[in-house]
Amino acid sequence: MNLDPQIAETIVDNLKGVINHEINLFDTTGTIIASTDRARIGTTHEGARLAAETQQPVPIDSEHQFKGARHGINVPVMFQDAAVAVIGITGERAEVEPFGNVIKKMTEILIRENWDHVEQYDRRVRIANLASILKLRHHDESLAAYYASLLQIDLDIPRIVLVGCARAEGDDAPDYNDLYAMLHARFQSFRTSFFAFLERDICMFIDARDEHRLPSLVEGISDDAERVLGHPLIFGAGRPAPYGSVYWRSYDEACRALEWLAFKDDDKLMRFEDMALGLIISSVSQDSALQLVNHVFAGLSEREIEEYQEIFEAYVRHNGSIVHCAEELYLHKNTLQNRLNKIAAKTGYNPRDLADHTVLTIAFMLHSYYGKGTNHGDPRTR
Repeated sequence: MNLDPQIAETIVDNLKGVINHEINLFDTTGTIIASTDRARIGTTHEGARLAAETQQPVPIDSEHQFKGARHGINVPVMFQDAAVAVIGITGERAEVEPFGNVIKKMTEILIRENWDHVEQYDRRVRIANLASILKLRHHDESLAAYYASLLQIDLDIPRIVLVGCARAEGDDAPDYNDLYAMLHARFQSFRTSFFAFLERDICMFIDARDEHRLPSLVEGISDDAERVLGHPLIFGAGRPAPYGSVYWRSYDEACRALEWLAFKDDDKLMRFEDMALGLIISSVSQDSALQLVNHVFAGLSEREIEEYQEIFEAYVRHNGSIVHCAEELYLHKNTLQNRLNKIAAKTGYNPRDLADHTVLTIAFMLHSYYGKGTNHGDPRTR
């Protein structure tokens, strides 16, 4: 392990307040890479090199002289049973030698903490790379297997993919990194599951045996997000995929479920198999959707479509009851019937007719799902 100079400087900065002596941090060749005396950085000392080589403290005093070295003591810093650096304390031997072991232990702790941080970051990057591969229908399976082996992740078990994002206004995605520590803590009990932050989404690969725990997991993560980011998270869940090469199916289903949930705006978790009419609506291409929308609403303005949709949806909610629908909309029942007749006259589809009702249901839903602003009056779009 080679100690990064920036890390070495941080270590020296942390140590210099402990004792009132000059501190030098050497690499294993005996070259100073960080020091309280910056003028000494880059100089080489044989005593430090010898300490690294023998893994034993090397004092420097009148009896133990090394060219260019000042009095003090050089102590090897150990990590994973190897000397990775040498810490030097300048001063009279009798005065600084008692500090040697303390400074050595402190340095080793700081190096271990930094190593753990680097290891965690590397693992996070590798998991993100693996997730980015697994979500693709056509992917390099050998590369996926390589990352999985590094991470000790078994890709031969069924997993459910969840995709989550913030329920927030605007195009700017929140910084999910603020949630990483919380998600990492929650996943400690999901031993065979993993998660990654991908672009604007959070992607989770959950062992199918833990499917019953999904509602509580989603609830907890969403609450964390609302507290930390100011926005709750919503999640779409795909169906279980039996092994890694087809996890992409569950990912695609999760994305569709998430889009449908964002459209419906009525919960925190949507499973693909529970999308009901959403399974059909989300499968219709935008071109086909606009063909139907422009046919049914030809010549109508956006304001008229919104007005008719409000009446139609209230009519549906009350299962065709004119009395209850009129009460909700604060209309006289004759006025409501006139407006239902107007929908039939303007669109050619009567809300009271079951066959026409189905067409109107799908047309209104597609219009909302794919957005507004279509030129309904231009026959070239029909």
